[in-house]
Amino acid sequence: MSPSDERPPRLGLKLALRGLLACFLVMALTATALATTVLREVDDILEPLRLPGRADIDVPELDIPDPGGPRTFMVLGSDAREGADAGMAPRSDTILLARADPDKDAIAVMSIPRDLKVEIPGHGEGKINSAFELGGKKGGPRLVVRTVKKLFEDATGEKFPITNVMIMDYGAFRRAVRYIGGVYVDIDRDYFNDNSSGENYATIDIDAGYQRLSGRDALDYVRYRHTDNDLVRAARQQDFLREAKNAAGVRKLLALSESKHLIRVFSRYFRVDRSLRSNRQVFSMLKLVLYLSQKNPKVNEVRFRVHDAPNPQLDSNLYYRDGDLRKSFDEFMQAEGSDKPRESSSEPTAEDREFQRVRKKRKRKPVDVSGLEDTRVEGENQAVLADPKLKFPFYFPTVRVTGSSYSGTEPRIYKLKDERGKKHEAYRLVLRAPGIGEFYGVQGMTWKAPPILDDPDRTLRRGSRRLLLYYDGKRLRRVAWKTKRGVYWVSNTLTQSIGADQMIEIAASLKRLKQ
Repeated sequence: MSPSDERPPRLGLKLALRGLLACFLVMALTATALATTVLREVDDILEPLRLPGRADIDVPELDIPDPGGPRTFMVLGSDAREGADAGMAPRSDTILLARADPDKDAIAVMSIPRDLKVEIPGHGEGKINSAFELGGKKGGPRLVVRTVKKLFEDATGEKFPITNVMIMDYGAFRRAVRYIGGVYVDIDRDYFNDNSSGENYATIDIDAGYQRLSGRDALDYVRYRHTDNDLVRAARQQDFLREAKNAAGVRKLLALSESKHLIRVFSRYFRVDRSLRSNRQVFSMLKLVLYLSQKNPKVNEVRFRVHDAPNPQLDSNLYYRDGDLRKSFDEFMQAEGSDKPRESSSEPTAEDREFQRVRKKRKRKPVDVSGLEDTRVEGENQAVLADPKLKFPFYFPTVRVTGSSYSGTEPRIYKLKDERGKKHEAYRLVLRAPGIGEFYGVQGMTWKAPPILDDPDRTLRRGSRRLLLYYDGKRLRRVAWKTKRGVYWVSNTLTQSIGADQMIEIAASLKRLKQ
């Protein structure tokens, strides 16, 4: 691949990632072309997607929307292997649904856990991710579409429309993230596994803290679920997509004349459904995209409510109740987002049990906000270890979520390169909350304008501080504030299990170490 082929895409992809739908790349580029050229050029621009083997996903069960009407996209992450495992039948490693409706102020995004036990049409019961590997003309993505539609329609008695499908495999994901120059991600904890004790899990080695991920590290991060579960994993994937919209490669605009080139690159990484062969469907999609691009809608995550089997050690399936599925259906169709944290597995792991065993029991000073406890002593101890290593002020929280504790014996101190390659000092405090895979933290750095702090949803005055609030639907996912020498923020858990009042209070409690 020549260096010119690896330049980051710019126009189109900005809208694509803003909606968390790579499919929107095609729509946005088409919109640009139509706004600046005549309609007859659309065929030429879309030619790369219409070549044999490109727009080749045949799913007759897809719904045909009204021109400019709402669309529901299904994005499938295939675990197709390379090398020695290339002959293995792929499964749908990720099933992501996104709904864009011109009558709503937000785009709804919902992940279906791959371990969900469902009825697979023509094949009986099984985990939903196995529908992708089942053969025949009605298998693959077509069977996944049929399975998901049946799942919702049986539980609600209402039609569940799916209008478009796209597929990305492991290799394509790595190349696509590398293509846009990587993604800055707020890593909630240390991720490490080298199978040195004889395990057979995916290897990973990523430290906690805000940093840029690319290639293999990005794939390892979004796939990880060794010590958590599918619900935390889905949250991790959606958080990665949310941050991808701020990637430097996405913000740089290519000349309009590069539209066809970008479509060719897109077709190299993704497979899409046959609707892109139809100008009528392209124009329908175009009308929706033009309208949404003017509204700049938010992205609201909808919780897919599930529960474990009575004995998760013997039954690894996840299960749903019709009433809960109805709630998820309503929130998704209305793009409301869920107002409560996602449910997570209630079965503690060995790591959870050890965490509870070693946690010291001590009396805590009362805290005004429910669900928090005083932690000034522990926070100050962390600060004493870190402060001499930094050239900017170290702030630590004096309160934390009840039942949580610091992960590790000291904060991570590291150097972070910004988009121009300049190095900045940074630190990360990691706290573990009760529950599987539940980590939150405090980040500080001298890079004063990281992409993650673009476009706050609200601001709030607490004393002399102007707090920047970042929401996911009704849930508060991040609270930040800036000083003359740096920026600081408190990140919620991936499942956003910490309430808004608690998040704000933790951020307001941050104190500078005085020595």
